[in-house]
Amino acid sequence: MFDEKEVENQIKYTFKNKNLLKRALTHRSSVKDKKLSNERLEFLGDAVLELVVTEFLINNYPTIDEGKLSKIRAASVNTQALSKIARKLNLSKYIIVGKSEKKEGIVNNDSILEDTFEAIVGAIYLDRGLEKARKFIELHLVDTIKTIAEKGIIFDYKTHLQELTQKMFGCLPTYEIVKEEGQEHNKTFYCDVFVDNVKYGSGTGKSKKEAEKNAAKEAVEKLEKNGV
Repeated sequence: MFDEKEVENQIKYTFKNKNLLKRALTHRSSVKDKKLSNERLEFLGDAVLELVVTEFLINNYPTIDEGKLSKIRAASVNTQALSKIARKLNLSKYIIVGKSEKKEGIVNNDSILEDTFEAIVGAIYLDRGLEKARKFIELHLVDTIKTIAEKGIIFDYKTHLQELTQKMFGCLPTYEIVKEEGQEHNKTFYCDVFVDNVKYGSGTGKSKKEAEKNAAKEAVEKLEKNGV
């Protein structure tokens, strides 16, 4: 069992409702009822993150157009960025998982770390509202946002593929999850990406989002190499 005070000291936030903290750290593999896991908090946290980051960008970068702001936001809250912050906060130490998953070490998976950080954001929002959630997000994410906005964007393959296909084919890419393997709480997803009904890339990942990103990466590399 994790030490609540230790976690709160690590993330620099003290919960009024300690049950929210526990739920934010509870992976679905450790509970029979999915409603007791962090999935709904993750869903909420994702929306709160997008709102707060959007507001921060609008207030601090008035000369950047919306198209570029959208890319900066996407790069600031993608798996790579959020899992990096989660590692800095040592969240893998506190995630509650089932026994077999503990042995497999899934707590170090980028998608799991991203989901946990989002769940904590959602928990803080429910615990004390938007202002506290905003302070938490800005405390841990501002440096990342500024680096991306001022020194260059962390590469977002899905956005780049969308831009390429619009320019080259006049249409958007579509993604299809073609296969899922593994137990319910530890699946691997397989994704194909199509442009005008032609497959241009495939990818795998521990979440649908990760599989789509990897499929987009392969498609971007193919299009840029062959120009077709």
